[in-house]
Amino acid sequence: MHEDDRNLATDPVNLLPLRAHKRTVKSFLKLWRRHPVLTSAFVMAMALAIFFAGRTIFFVVYWNDPARQDLAPKPWMTIGYVAHSWHVPVEKLARDLNLPPPPKDGPRPSLERLAEQRGQSFDQFKAEIEASLAELRRQRSDQ
Repeated sequence: MHEDDRNLATDPVNLLPLRAHKRTVKSFLKLWRRHPVLTSAFVMAMALAIFFAGRTIFFVVYWNDPARQDLAPKPWMTIGYVAHSWHVPVEKLARDLNLPPPPKDGPRPSLERLAEQRGQSFDQFKAEIEASLAELRRQRSDQ
């Protein structure tokens, strides 16, 4: 009889990993009873570390996706989104377009709204953005 021919339904199951898990849980509960504040702080710190690690991984994967690089400006995008997609500093792109730097907090206007505020059509504003992006990309490659 080969090892692959075993009947998994009737074979004994190795429960040693479960016992190790029970020891870990018992140790943690013992620690919790002795030092509830420190244990809570540790659990909270681990939760925050996992959250920020996951967030960082998400953004790295998102922005390194070739489908998100050098995107043509669309009406729903913001100046910051376009700058990030093209790997140019958002402050320089905003300055080239005679716009204030986008706020760190609060609402960021879409390109469509910025074009309306400037009294331009979106296509005219898009042409300015693309010219500025080409110039910023050229300056970066010259350095």
